Amino acid sequence: MPGHKNGLLFPGKYREVLRHDLTEISGLDDLHHPEGAIREAQQLIAACYNTDRSYMLVNGSTVGNLAMILGTCKRGDTVIVSRDCHKSVMHALDLAGVHAIYLATQKEPQTGTANGIEASLLREALQMETIRAVIFTYPSYYGFSFDLAACITTCREFGALVLVDEAHGAHFQADASIFPVSAIQLGADVVVHSAHKTLPA
Repeated sequence: MPGHKNGLLFPGKYREVLRHDLTEISGLDDLHHPEGAIREAQQLIAACYNTDRSYMLVNGSTVGNLAMILGTCKRGDTVIVSRDCHKSVMHALDLAGVHAIYLATQKEPQTGTANGIEASLLREALQMETIRAVIFTYPSYYGFSFDLAACITTCREFGALVLVDEAHGAHFQADASIFPVSAIQLGADVVVHSAHKTLPA
């Protein structure tokens, strides 16, 4: 494994690169139980983002959203979700057997696109019943941010966890003078990034 047989099935320059495409052998570590290079990389990511723990994921932020919700919610819990959430959030809620209250998003003035929840609307929803978590999409899929800090403050008043799909904001941590403040820096409990969307740029 893999089927290219250490690059022997490919001509020219690809052969040398594929010689290093190895898997499931001693010394290469295990994503599901990291003890070597992967564990060290995850520790470096945690240090870079100033988090308690960071994990590398496969299958993009979809699996991160699934893990975030399944890891913090239990069957019968009620959560609040912004209407502009990714379909993976809806799938996770269904898998977890969680009741969702969907809140309409505010509109970004220049483009009219969905852009986060207003803190006042969030407060109304949090007053209705006991809420386990609030799930935000930050920034929007068009790259716009909203007042997540006010929303997090409101969540804290009601004891709700703050879960953030920050797939399009992995770069926020790089420079607060030019980018919006990261959900991590704002105090979110769990944040999912999709590094390939923005970091290579």
